[in-house]
This record gives sequence, C-alpha cells and structure tokens, in this order.
Amino acid sequence: MKFLRMFNKEFKNICGFDDVKDIIMHVLDCTENFNLLLIGQLSSAKSLFLLGIIESRKGVYFDVYNQSLDMLNKKTPKITCIDELDKMSTDFQNQLLNFLEDGHIKERSSHYEIQNCKVFATCTDISGLSKSVKSYFKRLHLAAYTEEQFLDVAVRLLPKLKDTTARMIGERVWNQGNKDVRDIINIGKLLRNIDDREQMGYVLRP
Repeated sequence: MKFLRMFNKEFKNICGFDDVKDIIMHVLDCTENFNLLLIGQLSSAKSLFLLGIIESRKGVYFDVYNQSLDMLNKKTPKITCIDELDKMSTDFQNQLLNFLEDGHIKERSSHYEIQNCKVFATCTDISGLSKSVKSYFKRLHLAAYTEEQFLDVAVRLLPKLKDTTARMIGERVWNQGNKDVRDIINIGKLLRNIDDREQMGYVLRP
C-alpha cells in the first residue's frame, strides 16, 4: 500500500500511531485545503509528527522561539507547522486566525496573501486556543507513550549512538518527568561531540 510504504520515510522515528500516520498522509496528499491539530500530553509524538512533515515536505516551522508569520511571505509554503500552538502569544494566534480565514497576513510593515497552505499544529491544552482558531482545525487526540515505547523512540532518534546509550538517554528524560523527545535529541547531539567516557557519564547521570 502506498501509505504504508511512505511511513518509513515520513515518520520513521515514531513508534505506533499507524492510524494517525495514515490520516496525516491523506491530508498531505489531498488537493483540498486542510488544517490538522494534534492534541496530547508530552511523550505523545506530536512534535515528532511535525518534524517528520517538515523534513520530508520542506514546510515552514513555528514554535515559541519563532513567532513571526512574516516567514510565510519569504517562503510562500504549501505546508506550515506550528508546535505548541497553545503556548504561542495572543498576537500570533490573532495573525494566524486572519491567515486561516482568508490567507491574509498583516504585519506592521506589510500585508500579503498566501493561498493553498495546509496548517499542522500541536497543543497540550486546547483551552489555550480561542474558539475561532479551534474552529479551523480538524482534531486528532494522541495517547501518551508507554515507557518502553518512549525508549524505542530514543533509539530511533539517535541512530549514530549505540542502542544502549540511546536507551539510557531515554530513561533519563523519562525519569525526569518532562518526557519531551526534543530533550532526547538535544542530549544526543551533545554526546556525539563527547569522546571522554567520564564526561559522557556525567551528562547521563540522573
């Protein structure tokens, strides 16, 4: 099947969620404009889905550190990804609402229009979104990973490290309670630049 063949490329780092993968692949490949909101707690693969979409489809990515929609004017993308939409500023959400309504972006110094752009977003607490913004999204609720699934994701995310090291990183992140896959990626990047075993042990210390 077409979608099953593409899972390895689009979402190779995600354990399970085959039904969600199927829905997202349909949305990515359909010709209609479609906005999708992934809702779930930490360790529910929300951010991993966005990263998979961005890496394979070359869209534009926004998060709490990058909240200027002016990037849309510079790249005129067909796909926009927004991580943790519920944590974005009120100003960003208001601009996004204009964009969702008619494709218009209004910045202080510019006003432009972008058509046929699909929006994929994630959130933890949907109450942080206005009713108007929520109305433009179809919603998918994602269950949280089990600890074993989370460790499997760590191994998939860190193919340049030994499986045992990747699992140790996953265990550290899980036991700290934040269960954020982005922490796995960041620690993995740090360890790739460390050759000394003592330093590596210090980084992985609980």
